[in-house]
Amino acid sequence: MLKILGSTLIILSGTCMGMKASEHLFLQNEGLKKLKKMIVLLRGEIKYNHTYLSQAFEHVSNKISDPFSGFLLFVSEKLNENSGKSFQEIWKESVREKLQIIDLTAIHLKKIEELGDTIGFLDTDMQIATFDLFIEQLDHDIEENNQKLKDNSKLYKCLGLMGGILVVLIIV
Repeated sequence: MLKILGSTLIILSGTCMGMKASEHLFLQNEGLKKLKKMIVLLRGEIKYNHTYLSQAFEHVSNKISDPFSGFLLFVSEKLNENSGKSFQEIWKESVREKLQIIDLTAIHLKKIEELGDTIGFLDTDMQIATFDLFIEQLDHDIEENNQKLKDNSKLYKCLGLMGGILVVLIIV
């Protein structure tokens, strides 16, 4: 009886591990979509409303969900403090503090940090062009992630189940 219960728990835990890996891919894709929405809204605020960055961040933070809304509010507050730090320093600090909790890869977090290097000091037209390029890159990454999700989601679930069964066979 104990062997059956233990075997069932091992198989279930293996299956859960596979499902968790699959969920991670899904959450990563959702994070990229939210990031794209944030960038599109920022682009619109700057292009059509001609608002300053701190105001644009504040306005957009009301239109999106966490963690990006908290990130934008944090950046806006730091910009309004006039602490003597450059925009690039504030942006990078904010990315490191507020965006580490989302399911994006280190590469995507690095791209977000690099975005702060280009939008903080350019004129409006160059900022919009930078946002357009970033949106194009995000579209490519989202498409790539969708393909990876489609290809690997079932694979991760099956590997989790089969791994659990293999461990049970080895133990028993």
